[in-house]
Amino acid sequence: MYRLSIISILVLVFSALVVSDHSFSQGNPNAVNSLKGLKDSGIGVGIVGVEDDAVADGLGKNKLLKMITDKLKKSGIKVLSDLELSTVKGQPKLVVSINTVKQPGPIYIFTTALDLNQIVVLERNPGLTAVSPTWTVLTTGGALPEELHANVEASVSPLLDSFISDYKKANP
Repeated sequence: MYRLSIISILVLVFSALVVSDHSFSQGNPNAVNSLKGLKDSGIGVGIVGVEDDAVADGLGKNKLLKMITDKLKKSGIKVLSDLELSTVKGQPKLVVSINTVKQPGPIYIFTTALDLNQIVVLERNPGLTAVSPTWTVLTTGGALPEELHANVEASVSPLLDSFISDYKKANP
């Protein structure tokens, strides 16, 4: 019983941190500059890393994807389909990585990361390219199974706000 109380307190603390109104932007000018020119082409969006147990406990990948794309579109960012993305130079894609670990109790501890991945040219050999994150932020949180989707969504929202803010700085 004592262990469950400590875990519940940790979940509440993590939850409070996740939904707090902090700016997640790291203020890295190179990361912000890597977003220049995306206004003309648009970006793709994807979600990776959602575990089967989290889905079984209500973490809806499609619902999250809709929330993310709706918020991006509402802010004026063009969201591309995978087919459209394949025709865009650099193929910029905002990837949301959600990694969950179900603990005894049961509770989830999760990490949510937002990366803008693009094709980059390697300086040492301009003939070589790679896909690499050029802008990234992340956070951690916790949730009871019945609150997992809401807490993950609450963790994604400020990260997305940070991306939108940096995007608008780079593309006035």
